[in-house]
Amino acid sequence: MRVNKYIKGRGFTLIELMISMMLGLIVVGGALSIYISTIKSSSDVVKSARLNYDLDSVMQLMVNDIRRSGFTGIPVGGLDTVSNVFMATATTLNIRTLAAVTTDPTPNSGDCILYSYDVDDGNNGTPEAPDGIVNTNEYFGFKLDRGAIWIRYSGTNTTSCADGNWERITDENKVSITFLQFNFLPIAGQALVAGVHPALPALTATSRCLNYTPEPQEITNALICNPAPAANAYVAQKRVININLSGYVNGDNTVLKSLSTTVQVRNHRLYKAI
Repeated sequence: MRVNKYIKGRGFTLIELMISMMLGLIVVGGALSIYISTIKSSSDVVKSARLNYDLDSVMQLMVNDIRRSGFTGIPVGGLDTVSNVFMATATTLNIRTLAAVTTDPTPNSGDCILYSYDVDDGNNGTPEAPDGIVNTNEYFGFKLDRGAIWIRYSGTNTTSCADGNWERITDENKVSITFLQFNFLPIAGQALVAGVHPALPALTATSRCLNYTPEPQEITNALICNPAPAANAYVAQKRVININLSGYVNGDNTVLKSLSTTVQVRNHRLYKAI
């Protein structure tokens, strides 16, 4: 049987090869697109989880520690809590801003908080009971500085954010903190500010001055009640701190998160008006 030589040697034409290659490229491109999309989605989930974890950890640390402000194990004068040395002018809870580290912010909102409370005064590894004396290691605080949250572990007063020794508790190379706000008074809801914070809810809790007529009185900062109480009046300050915290994953400011909360200080500040 004779076979036609043209039929025996026949292969793909150039057009067929081009169509095949195009179809192959489409399939490969589709597979790569799905792979890249999956990797990006996974990366975004990891970044978001890291950001949520860091913000939540910092917020819980701040809330739990601020709540202890003013605690004393041994009030000076026995049960005379008015003489609590952890609520004196230089030791009581204060809010400041890094732009004005030694003055009360106006309005009453800042990115630095300072306070003190009585802790075990370890001496050469031997724990001691709270002694009612303000030691240098009993001044605390938090602030936002250079894209990171800092914690204070020693100091000499609660009137200056430049005072004492501070240490970073967040890594700005991984998570950039863009916004930290403390306020004794309510904070109105805030619109989104690109690269700073998403839309923030209103925080309505407020601090009060109690125990004098008429009450309750508004508090204007950690030390001042408005209107001022009469001389020799005993005043109790119920202190509430509203907090906003925002940040993003370093290198990707599209993953911007925020937390908002309110903490009530357990220990009222009691003092005698002058």
